[in-house]
Amino acid sequence: MNSSVLLISGPAGSGKSTVADAWAHASKQPCAHLQLDDFRQLLKSGYIDPRSGWNDQAQDQLDLARENVSSVAKKFLRENCDVVIDDVAFPNWEASGLDRWKKSLAPLDVQLIVLFPEWETVRQRNTERPAGDRLPEKMLRTIYDDMAGWRDRAGLIVIDNSNLSREETVAEIGRRLST
Repeated sequence: MNSSVLLISGPAGSGKSTVADAWAHASKQPCAHLQLDDFRQLLKSGYIDPRSGWNDQAQDQLDLARENVSSVAKKFLRENCDVVIDDVAFPNWEASGLDRWKKSLAPLDVQLIVLFPEWETVRQRNTERPAGDRLPEKMLRTIYDDMAGWRDRAGLIVIDNSNLSREETVAEIGRRLST
């Protein structure tokens, strides 16, 4: 991934964090996995949980977390470590989209992979999360529907991982990146 960052996105419950972690572990060279949510949740006092509604403070905290992730990613890359980031990057919402990542990570290239399992798979995975990480079904469906815009983008790698294991999904990403 020389001078590039792998960004794994998809709706909540698509397996972004699980697959990004597996990708980093399977790498043949040093690879860091950076979760945007981990950086958002470093803020303990005053943290705005986006599940409670979106506002200017939530956007400011998202932007700060993205800039911090980007800074750390650039430092890893300078030390010849690959980087994989997981985040929900929406196709049609500029405030939380791919262009913000590209701007924040410039001059690095960003390779986007979108995991997009079937709705029932996402619903099931959400129920298996710890109670504090589960999303209300209405919000889960809204995110899922909003992410569907990635399916129509030409030249984008979108993987239906409904019936793929973590290892099979990592292998599919590797196969698709090498073509």
